[in-house]
Amino acid sequence: MKIFYSNELQELRASGARVHTSKPQGNPKRPVRDLNSLLRDIYEVRDKPLRDRNFPKHFKVFQAVSLKLNDLMKKVDPYYERYSLVRFEGRKDRLRINKPDDLDVEIVIGLPVDLHDPAHDDVIEDVAPGFVKLNIGGQLQNLLDREGEWRVIQTAHRWLDKDNYLLRTLFMDWYKSVVDKAMDLFDVTEDNLPFAMNVITVEGDTYILRLADGQSYTLIVEDPQSGFRLDVDLIPALELLDKDSTRMPSKRRKKGNFLVVPKPKKGGPDEAAAWRRPLQLQEWDLLYMNQAIRLIKKLRDSQGMDKIQSYYIKTIFYHESIEQEHDSDFWSRNAPATLFIHMVKRFHQYLETKNIPYFWNTDYNLIGNIDETILDGYAKKLKRFIKILEDPSEYKIVAKYLMSESQFKEYKKNFLKI
Repeated sequence: MKIFYSNELQELRASGARVHTSKPQGNPKRPVRDLNSLLRDIYEVRDKPLRDRNFPKHFKVFQAVSLKLNDLMKKVDPYYERYSLVRFEGRKDRLRINKPDDLDVEIVIGLPVDLHDPAHDDVIEDVAPGFVKLNIGGQLQNLLDREGEWRVIQTAHRWLDKDNYLLRTLFMDWYKSVVDKAMDLFDVTEDNLPFAMNVITVEGDTYILRLADGQSYTLIVEDPQSGFRLDVDLIPALELLDKDSTRMPSKRRKKGNFLVVPKPKKGGPDEAAAWRRPLQLQEWDLLYMNQAIRLIKKLRDSQGMDKIQSYYIKTIFYHESIEQEHDSDFWSRNAPATLFIHMVKRFHQYLETKNIPYFWNTDYNLIGNIDETILDGYAKKLKRFIKILEDPSEYKIVAKYLMSESQFKEYKKNFLKI
């Protein structure tokens, strides 16, 4: 069985789930005297213990459920058994700001084609920023004409349209059917429930399992008695050969494989056959100053900027990493507060221009579909916040912009003494 873990989960797994502890990294009694100490206190003392305290249990359940589901999926489908490769990812970029109740299983589905064939470039066709079409019918047909595992290979052949393009919808129909069949093989209980439910027992505790349909299947794992809940996103993907990226600095340019995921492209003649190219491996190399990213995500949440997705915030940092490419120690030389103020101002500039360019094709505006009046409102909020950031004497008020109303009320009373 081929199973890969992200670095964070490798560390946790090797240590017996003891990497994350409930002890804060900072000293909770260290005084908050300026913006640097305030940001450190919020990031390390107030938020991190909550994430770390919950992670070991969530990970153990996540691991047990994912391994079991993967084994059952192999039992019910010969194509999945032969061509699947499972990565238990967690959250690779480590940028989640809440407790770890949402983790990913990246289910990579291989294709029985020669990825190193000289004609491979013709297989991948760009159709829109971040979207491609896959023309694999010719290679699949050649394999079907041979002796051997044609009964397995013909599964992939059923995902094609008449022009030999791989259709996202047909692939997802197959994928969901495999998940559904596997779910039927879990244990079933009717105890204290209005109807029978699938369950799994982990370290003596029984958890109810159910599927929530969507772009990708999400497996919800719950213990109603304790209030435990874990959402496991079962993310399907196809893996193909990478091309040189023209947007990467030369010292970090990568070759190898890249993933396409069945995220729909809305509208246009290629809608049914378009696959999203996430470019995750390349983007991870561009992320610096995770503390600032998390704090800006907290700022977004506390200020109700719900139209700004986390990927949009990370994209701002991608652009900045290229902008600072000439200054090798920019991210290490500057104090956390300096970097935070700098990136909040960058965020404000993007909202003012109403344009966050997609990193891999800057002609595409990630926030172009958001109503301009909403973006104007977000920009005004940040403008007020920047005035506070620029006044060192107002550093305590910064916490108000990074917390919910109830959190700030308690924090102001117990720690800020204002």
